[in-house]
Amino acid sequence: MVKMAIAALLLSGTVSMLYSCTKKESGVCYCSYYSGDRTHYDLRDLNGQQQIDSCNRLNELASNFAGSCKLKK
Repeated sequence: MVKMAIAALLLSGTVSMLYSCTKKESGVCYCSYYSGDRTHYDLRDLNGQQQIDSCNRLNELASNFAGSCKLKK
């Protein structure tokens, strides 16, 4: 019973750690490329429309390198 409780705690801790590492922030443009590389651009200092326009431009540039970018709203 104790081993099962410890295993459950370890599993829940691992899952929460993985989730926190991949949590995306609003106003940040996330880009990924075919090679597996990933980048992000902090656009939080821009207003909503400027964020969208900037991330769309980054997406256009990334497409030249088999990549794509998406804005987390």
